[in-house]
Amino acid sequence: MGFFDDLVVPEEPAAERAVLVRLAPPAEDTGRYAPPVDWFAPVLLSQLEVLGTGPHTKVVLTGWSVWPQAATLHLAVFRRARHDNAAGGRQSGLRVGLLFSDGRRVTSLDGTVDRRVEFTGAQGELRVGSTPQAVGLIPLDPGLQPTRRSLFKTDVDLYLAELPPAGEAQLVVEWPDEGIAETRTPVDAAALHAASARAVEVWPSLEPPDPSEQPETFGYMEMSGPPAFLAPPLSRHQREMLRRQEEARLRYVPRADWQRLGYQDWSDAALIRARLGAGAPPDARVGWRGTTPLHLTAEQGAAEAVAALLSHGADADARDEDGHTPLWHAACSVDEGSVRALVDAGADVWTPQTGPWSPGRLLLTTSLAPLVADLPGAVELPAEEAAAFTAADALIAAFGEEEVWTEGLGICFVRGLSEDEVIRRLGADPAQCPVTDSEQAPVDPMDYDESLHHVGVTGVSGTPGGCVITQDGYMPSDNAVLRAISGRTAAYGIYFNPKGGTFGVLARDGEVVEHEEIGLPPDESDPATYWHFRFWQRGSAFPHDADTLAYACAAAGLRIHAGQDVINRGAPRRWVPLPAHLQR
Repeated sequence: MGFFDDLVVPEEPAAERAVLVRLAPPAEDTGRYAPPVDWFAPVLLSQLEVLGTGPHTKVVLTGWSVWPQAATLHLAVFRRARHDNAAGGRQSGLRVGLLFSDGRRVTSLDGTVDRRVEFTGAQGELRVGSTPQAVGLIPLDPGLQPTRRSLFKTDVDLYLAELPPAGEAQLVVEWPDEGIAETRTPVDAAALHAASARAVEVWPSLEPPDPSEQPETFGYMEMSGPPAFLAPPLSRHQREMLRRQEEARLRYVPRADWQRLGYQDWSDAALIRARLGAGAPPDARVGWRGTTPLHLTAEQGAAEAVAALLSHGADADARDEDGHTPLWHAACSVDEGSVRALVDAGADVWTPQTGPWSPGRLLLTTSLAPLVADLPGAVELPAEEAAAFTAADALIAAFGEEEVWTEGLGICFVRGLSEDEVIRRLGADPAQCPVTDSEQAPVDPMDYDESLHHVGVTGVSGTPGGCVITQDGYMPSDNAVLRAISGRTAAYGIYFNPKGGTFGVLARDGEVVEHEEIGLPPDESDPATYWHFRFWQRGSAFPHDADTLAYACAAAGLRIHAGQDVINRGAPRRWVPLPAHLQR
């Protein structure tokens, strides 16, 4: 009588032996993310040690399953009390890591990478997808065997795709929720390598399966997962938060240089004082334009940082590669504290640094004029130039006190023409172009190409007034459009390019007469109007781009009183379809 004969039904037929799917030889990346269980039998290496102990919990190392050049770490978690509020997915859960002899580490918190996965679609086609894949110490799914998880004991398997290098490694565990402090246990890397060489390849001569014998489609479902009490890897946001926290921690560590400072860092007086206190040279050349720390702090309008540098002997009249001193940058920022500190330190106020312009002459055009007007060597602005600044400031103020969104905006100022006349010059019938709310506009903001086929027209009052043409696009500055609307008058179109730069085009009497990039800090060769419209001025004296809009308005010859409404993208206007010969 056979051993099992009394345990089976004699009449039971033999099982059918149709092939479901055949095992292929191991691929190049076999064992990269999971043990090669289909091809190798591992060496079981015993190492029984208590890794960490808490009031109610112990973490025990029970051994290793060693594969060719890889290993599975086996832990057992024993508890004498279970808490009904012990929620999974907490950062303060069980943490496990290995520290290699060369200083590298791998942990159960190492996050995920995007893994390329090939699979067969419903029609038998080969498809490629992407899935998050854990790296480091990879938690292995305990499978569908609930008996492995008792109430008081849980097995935890973590896969290490690379054996530690020669030398002693350390196994590190920590579990804040269970009161287990960081502990370190030596690991014999040599024993792991020796065991790896003894792993048995089960199918050493495995041939690739015949594709005709493989099913067209094949799939399977995995359920369960690693124990919930394993601490999850940090999310990308959490990693970034920790990186920023570490940068903030290192920010004020004293160091005797100006390395690793960003542009905005020069406004941080505490940071500047920390560097100076550690011996950083106050007159070092630190900027790409040959600037010193004093130039950069003055450019930021950081009066406390300016004062700190001056107290450490920084040269108040150091010149950058453009020939500008820190006081020039403080004047451009219109920062009273920085200007006062530099003037009190004896900075040169009146020597010209770009054309006729000195820091003092710039300041005379601002609210800080009283700080320098009575200093020795003071100059006066010529009456004509003072009047030009007054007129420019009035136009800048006409564009309001609130920030306007100009990115991607195209706008054209046309002198002296009514809305109806501009619409006719654009080739449309004014009667067919009523005033329309932005919600009813014949423009789909999601279709950029189609939106280029319409422009909005709004009349503006002033002495003289005229019209403003707007669009979320560049057509108001297009040469053909400007030629069509500028007969016997002037028109100036600008485009605030989202990719960088603001570009203006001037047309008179039906001809384009000038193209220019505007809004940049002027140099000696630029027109005086660049100075009058304060392209050199930084800070919050007026809304961003208000000076550029005012310049364009003046270039067309308009003197309007209220400009913010006409550039408001949501304001009602008359929408005009552009004829085919004006479309792009």
